[in-house]
Amino acid sequence: MRSGALSVLVIDDDRAHCAATAEIVRRLGHGVRTAGSGEEGIALLREGGIDVVVTDLVMRDRSGLDVIVAAKGGPEVIVMTGFGSEEAAPAALRAGATAYLMKPIGVELFRSLLDRASRRAKGRRAAVRPDGEACFAGMVGASGPMRQLFDLVRRIADSRATVLVEGESGTGKELVARAIHARSPRASGPFVAVNCAALAPGVLESELFGHERGAFTGAYASRAGRFEAADGGTLFLDEIGEMDGHLQAKLLRAVEEREVVRVGGNDARRVDVRLLAATNLPLRERVAAGAFRADLFFRLNVVRLRVPPLRERAGDLPLLVHAFLDEFAAEHGVHRPEVDPALLRKLADLPWPGNVRELRNTVEAMLLTGGARLGVADLPADTPAAAPRAPLSMRPIADVERELIQNTLKDVEGNRTRAAEALGISARTLYRRIKELGLT
Repeated sequence: MRSGALSVLVIDDDRAHCAATAEIVRRLGHGVRTAGSGEEGIALLREGGIDVVVTDLVMRDRSGLDVIVAAKGGPEVIVMTGFGSEEAAPAALRAGATAYLMKPIGVELFRSLLDRASRRAKGRRAAVRPDGEACFAGMVGASGPMRQLFDLVRRIADSRATVLVEGESGTGKELVARAIHARSPRASGPFVAVNCAALAPGVLESELFGHERGAFTGAYASRAGRFEAADGGTLFLDEIGEMDGHLQAKLLRAVEEREVVRVGGNDARRVDVRLLAATNLPLRERVAAGAFRADLFFRLNVVRLRVPPLRERAGDLPLLVHAFLDEFAAEHGVHRPEVDPALLRKLADLPWPGNVRELRNTVEAMLLTGGARLGVADLPADTPAAAPRAPLSMRPIADVERELIQNTLKDVEGNRTRAAEALGISARTLYRRIKELGLT
């Protein structure tokens, strides 16, 4: 295969069309595997090693939407649709497909889509170190805190346990939830996300549990809620700490009984859902203050994951910057710029109250407005200045030690032997502290 070639999986229960599509992929210089059914395709997806999936939308056993859900957090999906099902294509895009093609496939458009996918795949691969440990399920990090998080996600993914994901805004809590789902036995089922802080209590109740016709003004038809939509898969409730007390009680019953009652209805409906919840609020403190039900907290807190803020994983910042540059250069079709080391040092000194999300937005802005080599002058004007530091007596020992080691390594240009001598400790102790403090 040529340089930049993709590994493409074609899924179509029309054997002739599947073979024809696969031949086009080969002629365009990419590797190809085929599946004659949705179920077979999903099984091949689970084996890994696929960059792009090209799937029919309407099949006899599983739909293309099922394939999209199974591929989330992994390969891109291009859907193929016949003239009788073009109205379903927008739903496929909303579900996460990259694009859709009308049958019969136009070769030039297909070539363009695969070329773009190849550039994006190259960017994703560039973010992964040779040992493969810097990128995990769309998350980038090689620091101690992130490796611990990745390891815990791997260990709990196969269980049915409810998981509470804690972390500040912008740290990537939904990415963690998607990683758990993608590695669970429910990966072929739906992943449904709801932001509890974005909806008024009455709207959120209907959104979660559904409603019957006539349940309230404007309820002209019955509607299934997100619990029913997530049946057989995973329901992710973001910012659950903002949930109203009445809804907390109803949620607790749904989790314990594994059934829901629609608003305005009487019949309980069984649901098979794994619940993942996230919060940027200290739920234990809210429980103590009477703002959150203790029984619901303990039911959610079966497994607790904490996503570290960017300031606790400063060693990951260069990896993140380069990964975002690769991603956005491919997305916008522009040349990927070089990065001045002085810029990376400046970025490491900034407070990043918005965490990885804020850094990501800043990198995109610099890529679009900067030149072939990004420097400190390319920082957006509204980038937050470094926050004044608290006196040493008011700062955690780990923070002070982390800063001391970082500054010493800068002074000796990364030479760890010289850094250990300057700090008055053995090289072995320095290596251990670097790993424990997430400076690797």
